[in-house]
Amino acid sequence: MQWRSFVLEANAILKVLTIRRIVNAIRVVCFYVLSRITGKIYLGYKPMAVSIEPTSICNLKCPECPTGAGVLNRPRGQMELKQYEVLLGQLGPQLMYLNLYVQGEPMMHPQFAEMVLLARKQGYYTSCSTNGHFLSSGVAEKLVEADMTRLIFSVDGLTQDSYQKYRVGGDLSKVIDSIKNVVEAKRRKKRRFPIVVMQFLVFEHNEHELDGIRQLAKSLDVDKLELKSAQFNSFAQGGVKPPVNNSLNRYVEGQSKVVKGSLRNHCWRQWHSAVITWNGALSPCCFDKDATHAFGNVFDTDFQTLNKSEISFDFKDLIINDKKAIAMCLNCTEGRSFLP
Repeated sequence: MQWRSFVLEANAILKVLTIRRIVNAIRVVCFYVLSRITGKIYLGYKPMAVSIEPTSICNLKCPECPTGAGVLNRPRGQMELKQYEVLLGQLGPQLMYLNLYVQGEPMMHPQFAEMVLLARKQGYYTSCSTNGHFLSSGVAEKLVEADMTRLIFSVDGLTQDSYQKYRVGGDLSKVIDSIKNVVEAKRRKKRRFPIVVMQFLVFEHNEHELDGIRQLAKSLDVDKLELKSAQFNSFAQGGVKPPVNNSLNRYVEGQSKVVKGSLRNHCWRQWHSAVITWNGALSPCCFDKDATHAFGNVFDTDFQTLNKSEISFDFKDLIINDKKAIAMCLNCTEGRSFLP
């Protein structure tokens, strides 16, 4: 299964490579390395990857998610297709990877398949993470026909009782049916994409199900199974706990919410990617849930102007010189060193 996924991923990346994207990627790497070495910020490129939020609305109430927990402070809504088309024009041909997910359930956007199709016409690698409750056979067929690259299903339990412990309000049988719909649509259309990934967030209540979830992934004929350590937040009211197995836990054993590894003054995400909310806020990363650190709005000012703005510059300068001063970075694994 994992080998098949590796071959598909390699093929997908090769398909989107162009001279312009390769040159831009080299510039991104060089400017990042130069900034790390000198402690000064060097910009002048476009990100290789961007996440766009189709909608911030979700049908589930996952306790460690700000949307599900009802603590997301910014407005709820969905991006208009015309705005999305304008935004794709701003991102340009240098962009390589487009993730159609930030907060919310992207499949709740009524024109999600059209969004994928428009991105694929630009030659972008397209990815999305879904809770799998809105993928009828018809929607699955549209996504396959749109040539979506990667589709991640959240399946965090082997039984309904285990699954709904975190995916509050969810129905495991619907998720399984959605996966089957996509796999069958690929088979029927004789397509290799999207790469179907089954993602399993590991908690204390479901870590005993790892062998069973591997068997389920195999029986569903998905392309890849990903085990992911769960992120915990200060706003949560409990209900789920980190796994007992310390190797499956991103936090220091016995120290709740203290991420493993030393926090270092660098972050690759700040140079190679960006996040855009449904209403146009350009944020530095997906950990900025409320777009508190937004550089501006892409529907008011061009994306690249904001990307190279003084606000963007100052934020990256803080990352390089005093990262611990940014509260959201304390709960992130990016840029951490696991060496003494």
